[in-house]
Amino acid sequence: MHLDDKNMSAFLDHVTDILGENSLERKSSENLKSLPLNQNECIYIIDFNKNELVFNKGFYNLLGYDDNEISIDLISSLYHPNDAKLTDRIIMASILYCLEHPEDSSNNILFISFRLRKKDGSYIKILSQSSIYDMDERGRMTSTLIRFTDISFIDKTENVNWNFKASNLNEEVFKQQIYKAYQNFFTDRELEIIAEIDIRRTNKQIAENLKISEHTVATHRKHILKKANCNNFEKLLLFCRGKGII
Repeated sequence: MHLDDKNMSAFLDHVTDILGENSLERKSSENLKSLPLNQNECIYIIDFNKNELVFNKGFYNLLGYDDNEISIDLISSLYHPNDAKLTDRIIMASILYCLEHPEDSSNNILFISFRLRKKDGSYIKILSQSSIYDMDERGRMTSTLIRFTDISFIDKTENVNWNFKASNLNEEVFKQQIYKAYQNFFTDRELEIIAEIDIRRTNKQIAENLKISEHTVATHRKHILKKANCNNFEKLLLFCRGKGII
């Protein structure tokens, strides 16, 4: 399945279909009920066989929601609009990897930092840590344990950062899968100019290096900012790094 084919809800439905019926006894979450949590964190478990959230704790302290309000769909709806698409692609790619490589996935861990909306409407930057909680007889992940931690006090950036620690992972192929939607976002000429901007060259220097006029450089810079929906070049460079463009 290609990541471009489905949104997160449809993707999870597909994962449930892939796993099929599973008669194995599932790991109990009783031990997690007494797990101490800080004020700035919460945990939850997604059961992929059932395609539902089967345990959660700490959401009221972190986000202002009662635990009985929490669902997979609600959590997904809280992602910042500018972070949602990339965050979903990272999550889907990591789930697919675990399903397609069950022989060595038991210790895989996914870290993502992105913005999440609290019940009062404000956003916080959280670090999401996902690990395999339960597996079927073939070693495939059937549930995942996720921990959210508020890291706003140390990370106030707007970009999504991630790190997928997995055995025998081909990082280049994995990144291409995630960033496929952005591979042709800019033209070749625009990418050349972005590379020049990244090393802090002026319009005059860029024009001389690329053998074009300063007016043409200025026009390209204007179009680049508009295309990325950025109002300055510092934000543009963050955007490009966050999307795997540079």
